[in-house]
Amino acid sequence: MKNKSEFYAIYFATLEKQGFKLKRSESADYIADIYYKNQLVVFYTRKDVVEKNPFIDVKPNMIDKMNELARSCALKAGICMECPYDEEKTKLPDGSYQLSEYNNVLLTCKKHNLFGYVFATYRLSPEKQITQRQFFYDKEEALQNFATRSGIVDEKRLFTETELQIFHSNLIKMMITHDGEISKDSIRAVKTLVEKIEDIYPELGRKGNEFDFSKEFDHVNEGYEIGDDE
Repeated sequence: MKNKSEFYAIYFATLEKQGFKLKRSESADYIADIYYKNQLVVFYTRKDVVEKNPFIDVKPNMIDKMNELARSCALKAGICMECPYDEEKTKLPDGSYQLSEYNNVLLTCKKHNLFGYVFATYRLSPEKQITQRQFFYDKEEALQNFATRSGIVDEKRLFTETELQIFHSNLIKMMITHDGEISKDSIRAVKTLVEKIEDIYPELGRKGNEFDFSKEFDHVNEGYEIGDDE
């Protein structure tokens, strides 16, 4: 999940399927007013709290149900639901836990009051003030951001999962359809790149099993390595 908007889209749509009606709140403290059977029963606050309307009788099980729906929608949206730290980690004044620090860049995590765990990366100024804080709801994205912001890895050398998928599929296509237009050495280099990508992202190799080009062409090029010139 990239941001809270993705969660809200899933959660609010799920509530409407359960018979609730949502309206944009006119209060600065709330994101949405939530109605059930034409009664304003709940406010959804900017702190992501399901808050019942104190002026009407709202059954506790309704609030419980809405909180449970929030957690299931958070899981569906890709929010981290497993605690990534233990009590031995440094606890910061805001209640979050420090996971890592390098080059004055910190990676922290805090349990959300409604769903899962929220990560943050930020820099410390020379006066030890927090600057340029960024929040993440996906653990892998947070780790990657920390690695690049802190200088542990060079961002220019990183490829996204989507980019790797594009490279992999096109390299496979090149190997299958080259028709002798590419030299044997070039095809071998392409094979090496494919293997490296599959080491980084094993799922691509498993998907490739649906069409194993080596087996498909063995009966045509008996005695030849895939990529050998005819």
